[in-house]
Amino acid sequence: MLIFLMNLWIKESAPTATNLSWGHQVAENLFTNHMVRSYYEQGTHIVLVDVGHSYKGLCDMVNGYYFTYSETKPIKFNPFYIGEGDNLDTEKKESIKTLLLALWKKDNETYNRSEYVALSNALQLYFDKVGNDNNIFPCFDSFYEFLKDDFVTVLKGDNVKDKDFDISNFLYVLRPYYKGGEFDYLLNAKENLDLLQQRFIVFELDNIKDHPILSGCHHHHYGSIYF
Repeated sequence: MLIFLMNLWIKESAPTATNLSWGHQVAENLFTNHMVRSYYEQGTHIVLVDVGHSYKGLCDMVNGYYFTYSETKPIKFNPFYIGEGDNLDTEKKESIKTLLLALWKKDNETYNRSEYVALSNALQLYFDKVGNDNNIFPCFDSFYEFLKDDFVTVLKGDNVKDKDFDISNFLYVLRPYYKGGEFDYLLNAKENLDLLQQRFIVFELDNIKDHPILSGCHHHHYGSIYF
């Protein structure tokens, strides 16, 4: 069973995975910590997204993973990494596509069918290449390089027009997440990649809760760890 806690809403998603959320004041109380510890002791996998360091003590007690943001040590993740016990299923690919579209498009912009299909094809071809070449480390950097070195040629061969999928615009908008860019650390983690195997994880967002890019990226990622 998995418990996934956030601060905004309450939802049960599946018989083996439960999303629970409270307002911050309630999440801080002893009852919540006791409940989470009880679930953990029953073998439950727990992912907590918190603001206010409510679960730091409990996380230390059970030797869990505690992630908090600082300028010198920002939170990093890697949605492209396929770890032990994980596989590239439909949900994994949909999660990556959702993240890429969220980074590419503004809140008031929509994507069209051809853009969705192009990203689907790009991801499938990219992971096919990764599977055939052990020298390629799956991360945003290698995906970005695949797009500009390989996928551009595929689009030309398929006679895909810019109005259907503007690859130049996509690469330009997502350039800050590629090496040397402002957020090049964000999608290229090479450490703590075994999150699927960890039973107690806390993401503390107090320092980035109001950041328009960092907060959104991390929220996209947390649910994708297990769901």
